[in-house]
Amino acid sequence: MSVPDIQGLDDGWISEGLLKRRSNYSPVILFETTDPKRLEQLKRFVLTRESCKDYSRVMVYDQWRGLFKLEEEGGQLVSTDYQRQQPDTALGRRVVGGGDGSTSRQQLAHVKSVLKEVDGKLKEEKTLFIIQNLSENREWETGLQAALRSWATDSELITKGSTIFLQTADVDSLLDEFTKELVVVLDVDPSSEAERRYIIETIARELDIELYHQKLAELVLATAGLNLHQLESIILESYFSEHQFNVGKVKDLKSELVKKSGTLEIREPQYSFLDVGGYQVIKDFVRKYIINVLENTERADHFSLPLPKGILFFGPPGTGKSLFANALASEIQLPFIRLLTENIYSKWFGESGQRMKNAIQMAEKMSPAIVFIDEIDRFGKRSSGYGDSASAESKRVFSQFLEWLGEPDRQAIVVGTTNVTEQLDEAFLRTGRFDYKIPFLYPGDEARIEVLAVHLGLMDGSTKKKAPVALDDEEVVEFLREEIVPRTQHFSCAELEELVLRAKRISFDRDTSALEPKDFIEAARTFRIDQRQRKRTIRDMMSQAQSFTDDQQFLDTLEEEMEVSVEIVSDD
Repeated sequence: MSVPDIQGLDDGWISEGLLKRRSNYSPVILFETTDPKRLEQLKRFVLTRESCKDYSRVMVYDQWRGLFKLEEEGGQLVSTDYQRQQPDTALGRRVVGGGDGSTSRQQLAHVKSVLKEVDGKLKEEKTLFIIQNLSENREWETGLQAALRSWATDSELITKGSTIFLQTADVDSLLDEFTKELVVVLDVDPSSEAERRYIIETIARELDIELYHQKLAELVLATAGLNLHQLESIILESYFSEHQFNVGKVKDLKSELVKKSGTLEIREPQYSFLDVGGYQVIKDFVRKYIINVLENTERADHFSLPLPKGILFFGPPGTGKSLFANALASEIQLPFIRLLTENIYSKWFGESGQRMKNAIQMAEKMSPAIVFIDEIDRFGKRSSGYGDSASAESKRVFSQFLEWLGEPDRQAIVVGTTNVTEQLDEAFLRTGRFDYKIPFLYPGDEARIEVLAVHLGLMDGSTKKKAPVALDDEEVVEFLREEIVPRTQHFSCAELEELVLRAKRISFDRDTSALEPKDFIEAARTFRIDQRQRKRTIRDMMSQAQSFTDDQQFLDTLEEEMEVSVEIVSDD
């Protein structure tokens, strides 16, 4: 496949870098991107655009290829080995280049020599120097930061108009805070909607595929968050494997790609509210204040009503918080992205912060979407710690997350769950981070009937397969109400699901063709629930609900449905 014409790509990030340079913010501009197509776009831009014609030369340094001069011939980028042009230079082939088999360590050891060589060129005449594909820096070997600090403040270099572009995946791993203050750092958008449309149309045209407007729109939406290289690769793999641009295949490939990051996971919403038994008060509340607003954005904008940005579900384990979050994504037809908090923290200094930063950026680029964070209390609390690197790294991750939650222009709808609200930092609960804080308690009598009916496949529209039961549907519901509900007080939703599974196993072991009432009763007898502990949990959760949730009418209705109250729950 040919590289798309840069005319069809957004070059605002390059223009912004050149504007910063002309405005004398700094002659050193860092672009944060790992996309090889962005690097190609940068090179084509500086060689072909009128705004860059006054540069006498464009030099490029790559750790593997070494130092070379970049030119354009017949519409193609041509790189000439600098060593061949400078036979008398003190830089030998093993110093500048790596193509002859020189080791990475040898190259790094002589980066300082390369930078010193380029230093003279930058001051001699107006030169554009691109440093590409740097992922780490051992300052005692490379002198990179010293060179950048010198160039950023060198009046001779600034007067000549020379510019240094540095492309890297993570500026924090390369530069210290002092050096970052002297340079300009610009984040490069992975891809805009217009760019994705352009690339998909270009590929379709080259493959002679007719793309209808609806299919194109679906592909553009499905590939949100991908960079240009990833986009092109996924579209091509979809075509070569399916002989068409298959939206489902594209979504699967994107999910695989995102999962490789280790911090995010895309899941297709599998459930709806019909799969969630009980909790009608919460369903009604969510429909009214969240779904309705998201589905009527123009009307919300008319009233200057901000879209919901964060929801916190809290309650005992097994009460259906995660299931409800998945169902919510299905109800509002948004992607469901899970933040893998267990994979954020690393033993390597600086890596945890970078993982969090990358996860946030990727999630935002794929939004609007629901970003689900199970056990959000894993982020812990702010504490003084002991001043060690691990404590500092944890604080950095915590601060990044809080800053993201508080951003007014955040596109992601963050849905967090926790079983232990006392371990949440008070900053999480501050107004502006989570719009709604919703308690999930043990289901009441009618709710337990619904939960059991869902897992027996008796609810119309549910994804659950109907179980073989000896009674008809109405008789089953009546039996559950009379015999099972009284035996399952303060059961969690997960325990009610397990009760149905145990009844099935009992029936299976008896070699019968259908579930009978005695199977459910026997299954219920196998549970050992500490009712005193459950009552204390309910009392604690209701007390927290009174503290966190400021909608008293909602709380009153919820207490009625759950058949609990702070006043009536006791250890008796």
